[in-house]
Amino acid sequence: MKRISKIGGCVRIALVGCLAFLMAAGPAVSARHRTITCPYLSAPDLRFDVPEKLGDLPAIDFDYPSKVTLFSFREGHLLIVAMDEGEPSRLRIVISAQLNKSRRTYDGQIVVDMGGNQLQLHSGPVSCTVGR
Repeated sequence: MKRISKIGGCVRIALVGCLAFLMAAGPAVSARHRTITCPYLSAPDLRFDVPEKLGDLPAIDFDYPSKVTLFSFREGHLLIVAMDEGEPSRLRIVISAQLNKSRRTYDGQIVVDMGGNQLQLHSGPVSCTVGR
């Protein structure tokens, strides 16, 4: 019986230790804040923060009100799709890029709709950087 209570005590100490470690690591996780910057055309760079939680979508600041509908940033791949907020069927931004290990950039293609009332698509190469 004493052996079981000793094991239970050890388990409690281990759980409390793990909980304390996770609480202390919490601020360190948020310190890993990353921002992706993608230059396009002659417009200001497209910048957005990588969400901390998997499955969350980043907010973007684009010339036209847009909402990100698809975002993936893992295993050396970057994919972001944003639609117009007023016209949800109107595509505004698509970036598909892969990690260039030698340059530490995400190189790929970008398609943006810069038109107001009319469709005005621009596409071309993009090289995105990840910073803190």
